[in-house]
Amino acid sequence: MHKSFGPIAALFLASAIPLAGPAAQAQAPAPAPAASLVVGAKVYDQNGEEVGQIAKVSGDRVAVSIDGNGLVVPKNAFVKSAKGPALKAPKEKIVAVLRQAEADAAAVDGALKPGAEVRSADGAAVLGKVTAMASQGAVLATSEGNITMPRAAFFLSERGLAMKVNEKQFLAGVRAARAQKKGG
Repeated sequence: MHKSFGPIAALFLASAIPLAGPAAQAQAPAPAPAASLVVGAKVYDQNGEEVGQIAKVSGDRVAVSIDGNGLVVPKNAFVKSAKGPALKAPKEKIVAVLRQAEADAAAVDGALKPGAEVRSADGAAVLGKVTAMASQGAVLATSEGNITMPRAAFFLSERGLAMKVNEKQFLAGVRAARAQKKGG
C-alpha cells in the first residue's frame, strides 16, 4: 500500500545539501536540468544508486516514490548525474531520513487525539486543545474559537504535541483565516 506524499515528505530536503559530505560539496555538481525532472524518471543517489522514481512534479516541488513511500523535495535538491537526476545524499541517508520521518509522523498520530493540549513550537504557550479529529485534520478549541488544523501542522516536542508556529504567528493566522471567511 502506498503512503501519501504528505508531511513525511518535506522533512528531508531542508537538510539535503548538508547531507553531502565535504568532498561531495567541494565538487559542486551541476543542477539537474528541469527537463529531466519528469514523472516516471528514475532518481538516483549521489553515488549513482537507484533510489526511486518521480511520481509528480508541481511548481518547484518534486514527489519521489521510494519503496512505496513518498518524499517531496524542491527541484534544486537534484543534481545532474550520468544516469539521470540524483539527490544530493547517499541512498542509506535518504532512506534513514524517510524512515525517521515516518516514525515521527506515527508519534504525532498517536498523540493527536481529543483532549490533547497543543503547544506553540517553542513550547511556551498552550495554543488550544484537540476536541475532535476530522478528515482535514484536528479540530482545536482555542481562545479565538474552534479551528481545524491540518495534521502536517503538528509535531511532537519535548513538551508534547506542538504546532510549527509560535503563539503570535498562530493567533495572526487564525485571525486572518476568520477575517477571510467572514469577507468571502
